[in-house]
Amino acid sequence: MMTIAISNKISDEERTFYEESFKDIAQYHFLNGLPANEQEEKLSLCNLLISRNPTVEMPGLSAKAFKNISFVQLLSAGFDHLDFSKFPSTCVVAGNMGAYANSMAEHGTGMILALAKELLNHHHEMQDGIFNQFNSQSQSIFNKTIGIIGFGGIGQKIAKIFQEGFDCKVYAVNTSGVTDKKVDWIGTLQNIDHLLKESDFIVITIPLTAQTENLIGDRELSLVKDDAILINLARGQIINEKALFEKLSTTETFKVGIDAWWTEPFFVKEFSMNYPFLKMKNVLGSPHNSAMVSGMLLESSKLGVSNVLKYIKTGKAERILDLSDHKTFY
Repeated sequence: MMTIAISNKISDEERTFYEESFKDIAQYHFLNGLPANEQEEKLSLCNLLISRNPTVEMPGLSAKAFKNISFVQLLSAGFDHLDFSKFPSTCVVAGNMGAYANSMAEHGTGMILALAKELLNHHHEMQDGIFNQFNSQSQSIFNKTIGIIGFGGIGQKIAKIFQEGFDCKVYAVNTSGVTDKKVDWIGTLQNIDHLLKESDFIVITIPLTAQTENLIGDRELSLVKDDAILINLARGQIINEKALFEKLSTTETFKVGIDAWWTEPFFVKEFSMNYPFLKMKNVLGSPHNSAMVSGMLLESSKLGVSNVLKYIKTGKAERILDLSDHKTFY
């Protein structure tokens, strides 16, 4: 019987879920809240690890504690902030991509609608006593083109919303340049210029890697329509901060929704910007909370645990990460 370490902080509801899921299937240890020496002792007895953020949850543990871990199930979708150096080289690591697709698709859609309809700016005008009914035209959503950079679970959900709700065309970019989903055009990062030129709305949901760092810079932004709306749900570092500020400053009709920032408390213990994005009328910001809806932590655990159970029963799992050229950004 395999032994599982669960290092993420859990609620009573999540604890019950884990206990019911692994009953008669595996032994398990909850590591959160234990002193480092107890964490190390229990982890060294385990074959599998379930973790939301192993770098933060087990900071004082030596590589020796991980020696028997053969499979790691992350509960987070992103993994650019994680250090895998303590894991054995033969260890298989699975991500949790798709766990937050519904909530993040809702958030991205909400940002596009709010920016297209100038909702925040009109609200602030009315706070100042300005009731501008007839000289406040907004941007239509119907029959436009939405470009999705990173056509995974989140991007596919957004595509469906805009196809079925607003009769939009969908242009997409993924790693292979092919998909079995309904799209009007799909390519790879090598073809991204076509997506940038043709799209009225652009949503970034691609992972941050050495390849996608500063993916969107001066040249790429020069290709984007002057009245386009750009939404970043992924990581701040995918867009060059200076280039974005200059585009926004020189093109007032260009609008941006930023959920993922360059310097965030989760990663480096502070929130800061090099440019005053939140003072700009063509920017809408949110505190990287696109995934944070009620019950989401339990739901993400359910997807992760289903993958663990598949691994225990078959020796195979889904969403395996390729860490051969992994780069840690924080």
